[in-house]
Amino acid sequence: MFNPADIQKGMTARDRDGENLGLITRVDAGGFFVEKGVYFTRECRLAFSDVTDIDGDDVYLREDLARLPAVRPEVREARGDLPPRTPVPLGHDLTGALGASPADEGASSRH
Repeated sequence: MFNPADIQKGMTARDRDGENLGLITRVDAGGFFVEKGVYFTRECRLAFSDVTDIDGDDVYLREDLARLPAVRPEVREARGDLPPRTPVPLGHDLTGALGASPADEGASSRH
């Protein structure tokens, strides 16, 4: 068991598999923030309840990287946690507006 008061600025946040997510930049009464960087587009706020253990300067989280909030979609995609995005071809309609062509709408056709 860990004491939330032991989590300090400058410690390293790690997911449950030990992946280094970044440094803890701030700590407040409700949780802490992990720095913006490789995995996050902005500081990621996590609650103390997301933590399973503290080992030295490492804070281990309950979830793996794929399940954390605010993880960059391209990171999830590169790790195989998301299906690759398929581009939708765009075309002009009779009004000159740019959008998905009717053939690409598939099952979501309008009535």
